[in-house]
Amino acid sequence: MASTTFTARIAAGLAGTLLLTGLSLAVGAPTASADVANGLGYETVPAQPYQGNPDSADWVGSYLVGGAQVWCVQFAYKAPDSDEQYQPGETLKTKWGTELPADVAADISYLLLRYAGTTSPDEAAALAHLLHTWTSGPQSPDQLDPGNDFRTIAYDENFHFTKLPAGAQDAVGTLKSDAAANRGPWTATVTAPTKPQVIGTADTWTAQVLGASGMGVGKVPVSITLTDATLADGKAETSAPTPDDGSPISLAVTPTGPNPSVAISLTAPAAVPVVQQALEVDTQKIVSTGGEDTLTANAAATATPAPTPTVPKTIPAGEPAVAEAAASGQNTTGIAGVIALAALGTLLIATSLVRRRRHHAEHR
Repeated sequence: MASTTFTARIAAGLAGTLLLTGLSLAVGAPTASADVANGLGYETVPAQPYQGNPDSADWVGSYLVGGAQVWCVQFAYKAPDSDEQYQPGETLKTKWGTELPADVAADISYLLLRYAGTTSPDEAAALAHLLHTWTSGPQSPDQLDPGNDFRTIAYDENFHFTKLPAGAQDAVGTLKSDAAANRGPWTATVTAPTKPQVIGTADTWTAQVLGASGMGVGKVPVSITLTDATLADGKAETSAPTPDDGSPISLAVTPTGPNPSVAISLTAPAAVPVVQQALEVDTQKIVSTGGEDTLTANAAATATPAPTPTVPKTIPAGEPAVAEAAASGQNTTGIAGVIALAALGTLLIATSLVRRRRHHAEHR
């Protein structure tokens, strides 16, 4: 199953990807323009039956609107034209006008952030299927009755899932697991070393992104800014994704001043997606990826200059080196004492030699 990186997906989403409502075209409902363009995904055959729908297949995937890849979240309404016009709306609700459960809203926000820029037909179909399942699923069995029209028919999850190819079916499970593990709200943290920092000496700082589960979230692009410090390449700014396994980003930070700090910024999924309403009646509502939150975090430390190195000094008359008083903290009295001890040692050695010679002379 092909997949883009999380970084590329977010970049594509922030470039203006729109996510629209509606899956298949309905006859008996308002007729869609011939300008409708399918993006990535698959046709499922036969189409789900409902009153006034003569289509032989449904499209489970993305659409192209304004040159951007978009998804539908309100099954059976009119598919969007490629130049559809919209106005600001409200928070996303179900097709029936009810509030989404908090965990479902969080799952949708996360999946839009992470997969809006996918280039995989399997992922595109899986995302479309999940969006319809969560926003247009039946709230009572009668909503699946083929006698319903486009406004009252519910999305039949099993009917469509069994008609998707194996790769798309696998992707449905992957996306559901991904959302459950990594949905928001996210928190961001920066951790400074606990030991004292020294100007000019590198140490390890870390940055991490945690999901609602408390586990680390991987592949999240993070912007990093340093103050009174630089990275290994000498720069004070960089960007990096969190490791695939969600573990912290490790940063080798070298303090250049007394107050080193590290700050991070990243894009996180919003609590609830925001919809926009089409100007034309009975055309899909849209969900924009512009509803993300910006998270920031920082940590700071203090740094001290490196200690001044000790300067060695040689004592006159060829004696061993003695540390200079100013560098070692000893005063001149201490140095004089060392010299006196050396002189005393020399005197004792000389006296011992004289006694040995005298003793040797007396016993010859």
